[in-house]
Amino acid sequence: MKNLVLIFLLAIIANTSVAQWLWNIDFENPQYLNRVYRDTVSNPNCIWQIGQPIKAIFTGAHSVPNAIVTDTLYPAPANDTSIFYLKHVRNQLQPWHWFTLNFYYQMNGDSMDIGKIEISPDTGHTWINIMTEDTIYNIQWLMTKPTLTGNTSGWQFFSINMEQWASYPAMGGGPYPILITADTVLFRFTYISDSSSTPHDGWMIDDFTLEDWYEGIPEIQNSNSVMLSPNPFNNQTTLNLQSIKNENQKSLLIYNVLGQEVRNIFVGTSTSITINRNNLPSGMYFYKLMDDGPTVLGMGKMMME
Repeated sequence: MKNLVLIFLLAIIANTSVAQWLWNIDFENPQYLNRVYRDTVSNPNCIWQIGQPIKAIFTGAHSVPNAIVTDTLYPAPANDTSIFYLKHVRNQLQPWHWFTLNFYYQMNGDSMDIGKIEISPDTGHTWINIMTEDTIYNIQWLMTKPTLTGNTSGWQFFSINMEQWASYPAMGGGPYPILITADTVLFRFTYISDSSSTPHDGWMIDDFTLEDWYEGIPEIQNSNSVMLSPNPFNNQTTLNLQSIKNENQKSLLIYNVLGQEVRNIFVGTSTSITINRNNLPSGMYFYKLMDDGPTVLGMGKMMME
């Protein structure tokens, strides 16, 4: 399940009204690496490389052995601007409930070394800076908004939700100056180093996931009746099931961003359940509440800070 493929369908279409597709690129399978490509036109010596990082600070990928790194062996050179692109082919054009980009990253540089992420909704004609134009397009940060400069303490999780922006074409227009209209969306990742001669490892990225939710058939039962609060949360949160009119035994399934089931909690006939974080790392997870039918009673996402 570690390629750019459909790795799980959280809501089974036969039982739900919302289907979810989660795509993963972890750089281990070469079959789909044409979705990630370097810009060697603007910079023939582009330093982005896919491989095993063996550097001073970057000593291993998030999912071993490979990641995409500003050179897998040598420090990032001074006065360099290097770019790579990530291409995402959307499953449906309308209507959208979620459209998210997630990945893990590390940075090692000084305050003038900058990472930049842009998105093109029209196959490269227009580029929008996610970091500086997020409020214009109502891009929501599912984790704390990063600075993408300087140093990180180990691996960090990057997650944005473009639901509002991506949904507007299906709603007949909206307040945004540029809409997502193409079935292929491009992301551009740029690392810019300053003139300092101090060696730094630069930027390393791994485990991309792109998530699409869209309408399916038929309706999910009590789809708005599963309430999670607080969300995001740190140590624990509560799932409120009081409005679900279902007396069957229930279970709560929790998945990580790779589609792997990480928790299966027996709920029984309880009207609420406390979810403890235990040893789960920070990041985004998905939950699905099912009875013993099995019928999907509700689903959603949770963020652990």
